[in-house]
Amino acid sequence: MRVKIESTGGFTGRRAVVALYDTAALPAGPAVRIREAVDALAAAQARGDEGGEVGADLPAYRITVTEGGDAFGGGGSGEESRVFEVRGDPSKGVTSVLGTLLSGSGAADRPPGPDAT
Repeated sequence: MRVKIESTGGFTGRRAVVALYDTAALPAGPAVRIREAVDALAAAQARGDEGGEVGADLPAYRITVTEGGDAFGGGGSGEESRVFEVRGDPSKGVTSVLGTLLSGSGAADRPPGPDAT
């Protein structure tokens, strides 16, 4: 399972990739926590939960989960993607689903920052 988390919204409205995971490349513990967090998002979406606070200036996160295929954005056959939108402050609950996905339990492949060489 591959997970891409993009930050969208806030005052600037900019979109930035804040985390990328491939659970096949992670140790078992973090991989299980990420899968459980994605399952919790799917269950909340099925119940019709909006999953967050309301406000134009709040950060929003677009979480794309892809299963099958062989690489991020690879578009391989048999690839299935699900997209979740979550609004609010992830720091309000480090044990929250969004907090788990953003931290990745310390196992994220984070994109390089603007000053990376």
